Amino acid sequence: MKVEVRGPFRVSDEAGTNRTPKGMRERALLAILLLSPGQRRSRAWLQDKLWSDRSPERASVSFRQALSHIRKALGPLARRLHADRSAVWVEPKVVVDPSSLGNDVDELLDDIDVPDAEFESWLRDLRHRHSIDGHASPALRRPVALNRPLVIIREQAASSEPNERFTAQWIAQRIAGELTLVGEIDIRIASDTRLVQMDELGDVEIVIEALSADQQTYLLLRTLGRPHDRCVWTGRLHLPAIKSAIWTSQEATQIVNRAVGSVSDLLALSGRAGPFAAVQRAVRRIHDFDRFGLETADRLLMGAQDGDLSGLAMAWRGFVRLTLALEFRNVTTELRDEAVSFCDAAMARAFNHPVVMALSAQVKMKLCGDYDHGLYLAQRATEASDQNPYALNALSHAMVFRGDRERGYAVADAARQAADGLSNSFSWDMQCCFSALGLGMIDTALEQALSSHRKMPFYRPALRYLVAIYLLTGRRAEAEHYAGRLRLLEPDFALRLLVEADYPIETFRSLGLVEGLRPMLD
Repeated sequence: MKVEVRGPFRVSDEAGTNRTPKGMRERALLAILLLSPGQRRSRAWLQDKLWSDRSPERASVSFRQALSHIRKALGPLARRLHADRSAVWVEPKVVVDPSSLGNDVDELLDDIDVPDAEFESWLRDLRHRHSIDGHASPALRRPVALNRPLVIIREQAASSEPNERFTAQWIAQRIAGELTLVGEIDIRIASDTRLVQMDELGDVEIVIEALSADQQTYLLLRTLGRPHDRCVWTGRLHLPAIKSAIWTSQEATQIVNRAVGSVSDLLALSGRAGPFAAVQRAVRRIHDFDRFGLETADRLLMGAQDGDLSGLAMAWRGFVRLTLALEFRNVTTELRDEAVSFCDAAMARAFNHPVVMALSAQVKMKLCGDYDHGLYLAQRATEASDQNPYALNALSHAMVFRGDRERGYAVADAARQAADGLSNSFSWDMQCCFSALGLGMIDTALEQALSSHRKMPFYRPALRYLVAIYLLTGRRAEAEHYAGRLRLLEPDFALRLLVEADYPIETFRSLGLVEGLRPMLD
């Protein structure tokens, strides 16, 4: 098999016969496969690159048809194309000569134009990677097979004043620490006097500038995307010159989370980021809290669970099943067993990862009623990372399940603050709402539910509890208002459902507050 990737994409056999598939998506699918590490990709990953705007069922049908068309076009070369239920690969491998790329990377696959944002992102990042690897010295090139994104965090102090340097370094280290928890990323921290040549190799760069004045340290942060140093996010922070103040600064936590979020968002659009991108996009879809979003998330996670992030991907697959069970009142033995199996496998592969332990703790407590094991995992998670919101959230649940509601609320509030600035921080507001209800703090619970709703207007748990709390406190007009919004997501919703045993307001039910709703329904 001879493959040409510079200019028009062409595949020919040893006799010189053109074996290139005719369809645009068929050519794109084959090109992606041949240019992937190991010339192997999961079905879910490939479907997401070419049919990201379709439902899983439609994407799967289109994928199978495309694969069939490719085999017909390849003729005798089709014996090299293999597939099973989870992956597609080429064996024996086909040599694609990098020299065929030339110096003009815009010529790479220049006749393939698939109107899908995921494919366009993959092609853009592929061209960028080859432009870097083609011009950097061999000593500076990163092995493409690792397929890990590189994030550079650069500190820049306006002077040599100790406060400036210390604060910039502290923020850089916090950002680096949080990034290590979200995926397999190569992270390098450097001052502006280093990293002269390495600069061109980063997929993302975070620049931290510091200036001291008037007993304050001022910081300006920005996230730059490659290849054109486009600024995708900026943030600013000022801290007292007293170093101890930075340890408890809520503003610092928020800016760190937003910086990490900007990197995650940028890399999640990158096809070259591989499993990391799949996991990040999956987590976002999980928090859509609808069946299609959860099914899409599970597909993405399935495609990521065989790589470096297998433990994290499997833990999130367990959490997907927990969400399906609780959100859609479908707690079946099969779903529970699947969730537990995924979390057990995740723990076997990444037993010290705080997010893996935290997600596993939630599954053990909420689906299995194993509160002791859940507490153990939650405590281990917080010991590994005492500022991780997932770990703190799991510990809060464990405290509430054990009857220590005051501590549960305190930990939930700490988790809410630790999550400040994250795109899904609304879910931590709701945990605070649940904990406040347990202490009889109705006004505080209402405030947290409203905060969650403002951040995510279509988050159903917040709407459900707003309806229930307003009804409980005799404010029927407000309850009806939010019930109307909830019906846009749950067309069959009626106030009477709140007192039914399987409606998902478990905190209300466990606290005996549901009985207080009955008189309001007469």
